[in-house]
Amino acid sequence: MARKQQDSAPAPAAQAAYKVVKREKDRWWEVRDLQDELVCVTVYKRGAVEVVRRLAT
Repeated sequence: MARKQQDSAPAPAAQAAYKVVKREKDRWWEVRDLQDELVCVTVYKRGAVEVVRRLAT
């Protein structure tokens, strides 16, 4: 049987390329890049997190 190779040390934490920000007094969530430029706006936080996940891969 083949064994799965596992790293003994965890990978160093990479700097987040995008951030999810809640708009003040609004129900919208923004996805912003490192230069603080708007990438997209979503209604739900879950949607914004999914956008970040897809952009990261």
